Amino acid sequence: MRRRHIIHHTDGVRKIDDRRPNRNPVKNRKLRSKPLKIAVFAAAVLLVSAVAYEAYSFFKAANNALGSNITLNDIKNMVSASKGTLKETDGKTNILILGKGGENHPGGQLTDTIQVAMINQTDKKVAMVSLPRDLQFKYPDGQVNKLNYAYFLGYDKEKDKTKKAEAGAKSSSDAISKILGVPIHYYITVDFVGFKELVDSLGGVTVNVEKSLYDPYYPKDIFTKDGGYKKTDDYTTVSIKAGKQEMDGETALKYARSRETTSDFDRAHRQQELLLAVKEKALSVGVLSNPKTVSDMFSSLGNHIKTNLGLTEIKEVFELVGGLDKANVASKVVDNNEKDGLLYSTSEGGYYLLPKGGNYNQIQKMVKNIFASDSDQTVVSSIEVYNASGVTGQGGVVAQLLKDKGLTIDKIDTYSKQLSESKIVDGTSNAETLKTITNAIGNVSVDKSGTKGTIQVIIGKNYGN
Repeated sequence: MRRRHIIHHTDGVRKIDDRRPNRNPVKNRKLRSKPLKIAVFAAAVLLVSAVAYEAYSFFKAANNALGSNITLNDIKNMVSASKGTLKETDGKTNILILGKGGENHPGGQLTDTIQVAMINQTDKKVAMVSLPRDLQFKYPDGQVNKLNYAYFLGYDKEKDKTKKAEAGAKSSSDAISKILGVPIHYYITVDFVGFKELVDSLGGVTVNVEKSLYDPYYPKDIFTKDGGYKKTDDYTTVSIKAGKQEMDGETALKYARSRETTSDFDRAHRQQELLLAVKEKALSVGVLSNPKTVSDMFSSLGNHIKTNLGLTEIKEVFELVGGLDKANVASKVVDNNEKDGLLYSTSEGGYYLLPKGGNYNQIQKMVKNIFASDSDQTVVSSIEVYNASGVTGQGGVVAQLLKDKGLTIDKIDTYSKQLSESKIVDGTSNAETLKTITNAIGNVSVDKSGTKGTIQVIIGKNYGN
């Protein structure tokens, strides 16, 4: 008879039909928590991947726009940087702002917007100077062309595609520095697409339109879905009423570009208005305090804006001009206004604008005094020499004598009548300049009833006796 084998539960082996639950609570918890851990891990991986992608996108776009290798350290420095990183000369930082058509636009590398934002770091004042594209300039290679050609000249000569924008900006900076008599520390270039995207990324801007704009000949250009630009031969009508207007990117661009029914000088005024509006909106939405906004802006502008400002320098610029009211911004459009313009036009060899006096002295004097307060009676805006002696050429002789003393003479003319005594008609109370003049021509009477900012040197018959 076969012996039967009985397997007891105490042997540690369960019968096949034994379906009782596991009595080990620790093991049960481990089994139940395993799917949860996997889910948490997967979510963490997705989150890190998303953050990494956003960071990569930001750095790529920022590097493209800023032209430098942005690192996490730079982001940290942007948040915590102390003041003093901005380049300056005599306490002033000068930033060149260039607007151009860009890719797919005829003459896309010609800069029809040329402005210099000057920041006085000492008292946080800002001045904006606009130069016309048609200002004649003699380039280092000897050719004479318009000022808007400067960027193209540097851009075209540079064969390295990654350095073309920098070369173009340097060429413009050198030319404009020579005209204004001040160094250019930084540059910003932006094309049509970049400007539109900038305004849209801010949610639009508010502009107080000084006078209505109506232009039935505005180019009917197309902004493509992929962020590009396409030129057409058609026209559309631009109509913007005077008063406070909310503008999206495309409307703001039209307001900045339109010129057929106005002038380049009117356009320059509107561009200054828009720059201030962009500054106000950027501050109101807290651009630099919102990494997402900064990232979105760089992503939109990376291919359409170039600058040599670093992140910490951008932050410092915003801090310097943040609380500045528009009314306290000194604005100057260098034009050919008959009354007080610094330029005159000519059609010889094409349409050009030329500086009065044959040099940039008057423009440089304006820039030098642009931060002067209206109450500052010592500012010399103009020195004029009038010949009242009856001796032909005497005014020119005195003018050259004063030039040799380092003074800039803005006008030489014959006085309305002859005078026996020389005199100075002063509107400045600038003791240093008056002393220089009297040392050159001798002690003469000084009439304090002159036009504000102007010194008139009137040469009488007694001069030289």
